Amino acid sequence: MSFNLPGSMTDFNSRAGILLFAFFLTACAQPDLPGPSSVSASAEGRFPLVEVVRVFEPEGESNVRSSFQLADGIGLIGTEETGDIFKTEDGGLSWRKVWDGGTRWGIADVRNYLRARDGHLYITTTEPATVARSTDEGVSWNIVAEAPSSRTVGLVQLDNGVTLVGLRRALAKQTSIIRSEDHFESFQWLPVSATEPPQNVTCFANLGGPEVLAGVGYEGSGKIYKSTDYGLTWSRKAEFPEARDLMNFFIAGDDIYVLASGIATLFKSSDGGESWSEAHRFWSKGFLGQCVQYDREGRTYHLMSATDQSQNTYRHLVLISDDLGATWYEWIELAQDTSGGASNLAVLSDNTIDTWHTLNNSQSVPAKSDCRMGCLWQIYENPGHI
Repeated sequence: MSFNLPGSMTDFNSRAGILLFAFFLTACAQPDLPGPSSVSASAEGRFPLVEVVRVFEPEGESNVRSSFQLADGIGLIGTEETGDIFKTEDGGLSWRKVWDGGTRWGIADVRNYLRARDGHLYITTTEPATVARSTDEGVSWNIVAEAPSSRTVGLVQLDNGVTLVGLRRALAKQTSIIRSEDHFESFQWLPVSATEPPQNVTCFANLGGPEVLAGVGYEGSGKIYKSTDYGLTWSRKAEFPEARDLMNFFIAGDDIYVLASGIATLFKSSDGGESWSEAHRFWSKGFLGQCVQYDREGRTYHLMSATDQSQNTYRHLVLISDDLGATWYEWIELAQDTSGGASNLAVLSDNTIDTWHTLNNSQSVPAKSDCRMGCLWQIYENPGHI
């Protein structure tokens, strides 16, 4: 399959299929971009095929830290270095910068997005650690909370409207969160653990009703805590000594999974987060970024950004499962580099998926196409797909 870029937007729009927008973060790297041959032989004919059709590279940024769908074909990304927010309204074909958080607030990045029950958007940020709100679909923002930390990380709203924000190792020297019952008209600081060394609260999983999980990591082993009272109190349910960080939860069927970085492992719970076991270890060393559900033509897929760091040359990948996470395949090999790791994904519409990886080394493998930070991939329905 070729990697020729279309000559015009008309050429692009004439093609049928799904779109995948892939970001690679590097100053001047030229990553190798292999085609559908990166799919495991056992998966041939099982999943759609792809090719590169467009490049995007936010100037001056080292990472696209977060991504979020606003409506069909409309979405936001948040960058790392100067905390910029870009918006697309054509499914990722073009992006415009709508907010400069570095200039306005001095922030370094935009960590997570949330559309809350009040209809507005909320973000978490780094240095300073804030929660900001947009009432105009991401074009302008106002700070609604400043946390006792250097970074706000995880972000979730529960069924009763309570919003939880995970903090980087808090200034209070405890693993902690802030909690609001009124969309940050007021909020309280709460410890997740008051007895263990402080760590980051990186992610949450809303289990419904009063139950929620928190993933904890960085500078210590990965841990999972559970609350059964809408985030007021927490108890530890699991510890993974080898895991450097816990990046993301996803729910597939009756099971809950958590992505453990450093060891490139999925852990699974089948009892509401009470107990956990290893479900899949992809490589001896690697990074798992985020997993999202993608529904297309009556089939449910799970897509996961991942980096194989088991060799000197890292492989940046999108993994795919069509059986609720029981088995996984290397769907797309995005790039090769000697550093960096997987970041995040977002489904922008039935036809558009965004995915980001971080490439930090300028000595990347020479590219087959001029695709550095971001590439738009055309995804075709495989004629052999059953």
